[in-house]
Amino acid sequence: MQPSYTAAEVARVLGCSVPTVYGYANKGWIRKVDDPHNLSGSTRFVREDVDQLKAEQEQLHAAGRSITEVAKQFGVYPQKVKEAISALTLDIQSVPLTVHSAKQRYAVTKEQEQEIGAYLKQQKSTRSKRNHLYVPAADVALYQSFLLAGEQPVRLKYNDQKELGFFLDDNDFLLYLEALRSYDLEPRYAIHQEKQEVQQGFTDLVVPTGKKAFYRILDVLYAVCGVENFNAEVRNGQLVASIRNGQYPLNEFVAKDALRILRNYIQSGKVVSEGNHWIFSRSDRTVQLVFKEEVYEELVGLAEAEGLSVQEWALRTLIKKRVN
Repeated sequence: MQPSYTAAEVARVLGCSVPTVYGYANKGWIRKVDDPHNLSGSTRFVREDVDQLKAEQEQLHAAGRSITEVAKQFGVYPQKVKEAISALTLDIQSVPLTVHSAKQRYAVTKEQEQEIGAYLKQQKSTRSKRNHLYVPAADVALYQSFLLAGEQPVRLKYNDQKELGFFLDDNDFLLYLEALRSYDLEPRYAIHQEKQEVQQGFTDLVVPTGKKAFYRILDVLYAVCGVENFNAEVRNGQLVASIRNGQYPLNEFVAKDALRILRNYIQSGKVVSEGNHWIFSRSDRTVQLVFKEEVYEELVGLAEAEGLSVQEWALRTLIKKRVN
């Protein structure tokens, strides 16, 4: 008699219930041992078939986890994972939903999981709820640039005693109120702009405080967007800012290379220059497509063949097209 398993042994090997084992046999995935005289005393299954099915299951599992499984791991809804895949333009492969299944699912590899996890962490952790750099009592902003006595550029900071003021060239600290009383102190730009209400969402950026771009980007945000239109804070040695999407008029304070520098530190969203304006917007957009009925039915068939909705199928196809 050929090597075989009992139903209970098959269930342990395949990680399923005993009734499922008989279901696999009825589908022809595994064969029962031919035992017309019932010499074994119970139904047994061909070991080769069971081992082959196990190998196929492991291969399917190794291809990657489903979007739902990835979402559970990161504690988010599957839609958030799909948004991350779209933003990162990841090429996610499709595999059968289960062994011998005609339906398909996405298979996210470990490397892609890491990219998605990093993206979701950045989205969750970097967006500040308000502009922590603005000091309402004095109507000024931290790191704002001023001219002292009409010529010396200085920046507003806190000293070790959490006093607001300016560090001078000789490392003396001049209190802000003292500077107002005893010197000609003038801001180099206005920090207030009209609040944007048209577009939704934010463009996020992260700049290490040790980079030259730190002050240049802050000056641009203050001068172009105004404190009303971006949330920000400095934490862990980084400026973390979220600019309200919209259209902002430029002014004489903005240098020619400011846009290029700004783009280098954008994490999500985008900014483009049009005429004398900068436009901040989402890097992904919702588009409505209209098809003839017969074309739409064909698309539905293609999507269902892969176990996807039409929207999921279209998104995956577009991502693949872009990557190729």
